[in-house]
Amino acid sequence: MRVTEESRTLRPRFGLVLTVLVWCVCAAALVTIVVTGRWADLARYGVVAVLVGYVMWLLFWSPSVTIALSGVSVRNLLRVHEVSWPAIQSVDTKYALTLITPKGKVTAWAAPAPSRYASMRATKTDANGLPESTFMLGSIRPSDIPSSDSGLAALYVRRYWEELQGAGHLDSGVVEGTGVTTRWLGREAAALIALAIIAAVCVALVH
Repeated sequence: MRVTEESRTLRPRFGLVLTVLVWCVCAAALVTIVVTGRWADLARYGVVAVLVGYVMWLLFWSPSVTIALSGVSVRNLLRVHEVSWPAIQSVDTKYALTLITPKGKVTAWAAPAPSRYASMRATKTDANGLPESTFMLGSIRPSDIPSSDSGLAALYVRRYWEELQGAGHLDSGVVEGTGVTTRWLGREAAALIALAIIAAVCVALVH
């Protein structure tokens, strides 16, 4: 990815699969209730199924990492962190993609490190062609390998970061404020609270 390219958004590759599977299970359960004519159960568990599906989306598909000319946008459960390029001091992948900034660490839920099993399958050839900044902390980890969510996100961030440095765009070293802006996802939070309250009321009132 080069600085001339448009922004790129990355999401957890397994997240979509898991989310769709849970949605299918919830839909199948609701269809079964309708077919069997258990309308009381439909009133009781319909909103609960919607709540479960929404929570799965929030946890496993909504989180993302967007790399653009303006910086890196990290969307987690209910917050978005906007990190400018001058504010990035280093990139780590020990547990997940983590941007080290003057304000602290920004960790991306959308780019977790691989499991121990996946790490065991990594080979030396997987490290070929990685950006030089990958080796800033010494030897690389399996979580730096592009076949993992953390490694793929780190690859794009590091390449873009190095492109900007090579072009001289970060020579001044000036960071406006902390270089990190955080905002809450108000609509998503409100929807979660509303669904939780409605589901609790339905379960409590319908017998």
